Amino acid sequence: MKSSRFFASSTDHTQLLKTAEVHRLEENGKRKYVLVAQGMDSSLVKRVPQLHLARIFLDGNTLYGAKVVNKTLGDPADVCGRLFDAAVNDFAAGQSTRAQSTLHGLSKWVSSGGTSIDALSILDENQKEAVIAIANGENDQRVYSNGRKGWELLATEFVSKELGLEARLYQSKGGTLSGIEHHSDMDYYSESGGATAIFSFS
Repeated sequence: MKSSRFFASSTDHTQLLKTAEVHRLEENGKRKYVLVAQGMDSSLVKRVPQLHLARIFLDGNTLYGAKVVNKTLGDPADVCGRLFDAAVNDFAAGQSTRAQSTLHGLSKWVSSGGTSIDALSILDENQKEAVIAIANGENDQRVYSNGRKGWELLATEFVSKELGLEARLYQSKGGTLSGIEHHSDMDYYSESGGATAIFSFS
């Protein structure tokens, strides 16, 4: 209840984001960049994750896990840009940037899209049956093998239509889709068939 009262209007949101500060934390050998309200003590930010407004992770040269913790503030593309910039600024000179994005919402889109999804129209009946099963949470190896190519086409279209919330952040930063990774987000298989999108940056 306190949270909803504090973020009572779009003016509150705008001012909060305008003055919010980026903190860099070390977590299990990886870097985590978090956005918090102005004036927060660093030790408190590290101890109390409930204070985080948004975050992104950096492992080597790969960014991932961009998320708006306080969802009333907007989508990752609206909120996490400064976190992305801070992480990229920490890269060693000449190191290329790479991002791995979740594709949550892909399964629901496939299940309910019908004729509005271009990729479905070019799949044969066996492939179509397989991708619909994947979208409905089926994780049988034979089914996935039959639907793998179709699922990749669907994931690519999902990204190209800017339907992925995290993917839109990387697209807004000039990222180019370089591939779809299969079975790389198994904790959220029902959301995306386990797929993630890989972005490269020039």
